[in-house]
Amino acid sequence: MIVVNHKGEEKQFAAEDISSMVLAKMREIANSYLCSRIPVKDAVITVPSYFNDSQRQATIQAGKLAGLNVLRIINEPTAAAIAYGIDKKASWFRKRNVMIFDWGGGTLDVSLLTIGHNVFDVKATAGDTHLGGEDLDNRMVNYCIQEFERKHKVGIGGNVKALRKAKIECEKAKKVLSFSFEAVIEIDSWFKGEDFHTTFTRDMFEKLNMDIFNKCMEPVKKCLEDAKIDISDVDDVVLVGGSSRIPKVQELLQEVFNGKELCKSINPDEAVAYGAAVQAAVLSGNVTGKLQHFTLSDVIPMSLGTEVRKENLMNVMIPRNTKIPTKKHRTFVTRYDNQTSVRCGVFEGENKFTRDNNYLGGFTIDGIPRAPKGVGEVDVCFSIDANGILKVSAEVMSTGKKKAITINRS
Repeated sequence: MIVVNHKGEEKQFAAEDISSMVLAKMREIANSYLCSRIPVKDAVITVPSYFNDSQRQATIQAGKLAGLNVLRIINEPTAAAIAYGIDKKASWFRKRNVMIFDWGGGTLDVSLLTIGHNVFDVKATAGDTHLGGEDLDNRMVNYCIQEFERKHKVGIGGNVKALRKAKIECEKAKKVLSFSFEAVIEIDSWFKGEDFHTTFTRDMFEKLNMDIFNKCMEPVKKCLEDAKIDISDVDDVVLVGGSSRIPKVQELLQEVFNGKELCKSINPDEAVAYGAAVQAAVLSGNVTGKLQHFTLSDVIPMSLGTEVRKENLMNVMIPRNTKIPTKKHRTFVTRYDNQTSVRCGVFEGENKFTRDNNYLGGFTIDGIPRAPKGVGEVDVCFSIDANGILKVSAEVMSTGKKKAITINRS
């Protein structure tokens, strides 16, 4: 929970409560801009492609709390690819392989798509939900704190006001360093009345964050490997998100793609919202011209499966990067004589053992007729809709008894 002290009163909010406030404000802005008697009620909301099931459910919940009807949850790099495709006319006769490198303030998303004939076909996606521009800001803040404490022999510690001041100035300096070789950080009366002043060079910035920049290349290589597409077959590498403006990141990306010129033709700050708007137009049937016959095919970011043996092994039902919507069935048999029930636990992740993966939920189905082991059969079905939301069901084959669950945050 997020704790806020307001007018002497302590309040607690869940992440989706805060998100719903942002969405409600956006709805208010949209209504004001449109000056329409018909209020905005439908929305397409974008999420990082590597968001797991519970994070997607929480996003839908935030939309509902804001009074919105969520038409679709769409992955951010996929939305950016739509913006790119519309900009470049997605009805190309020859299909193009396009990598979207989307690095924002908090997350990194990489997706590889094949675009052409008005079809956006996601081949693979990879990323990190805890790697973004804020990590670079924090490194700079820590550097400034060390310099201040060395000079004034006084510890700032966890002083919230001082840290906030530093964060604002360091973020400004970071942005300056994307087009200049040095930036000045000045904080008046930073702590205990003492001012702070330092010059940050681009070289210092790059050395301070080189491990983070290298880490950004890992999902790029993983995405290429999962999509089974060679570097030489990638036609365009599209930059999206504010952090993609950093020169060192662009340099490392070019090295991965053997010096290929990067695509900077779409606005990195607006591409995701633009793509979401296009998807909203298609879903609402408000399409003309180049939006007609538009088809989007997305994938799931993580493998989904169940636990079937006492060794806690992960039995993958739907592998990562499977196209959605999708439905997979598998028949399991009883392990013991006279077994009358089966536990169906649902897990998400790429590890061999379920204990190392993310537990999403589960249920027990009973009513299996007593019989020798291996005779009782249970059909398990994993179904994922276009929003990436998972439903799991099980049926006792001999009796037709069923049980099901929609995986949600609870």
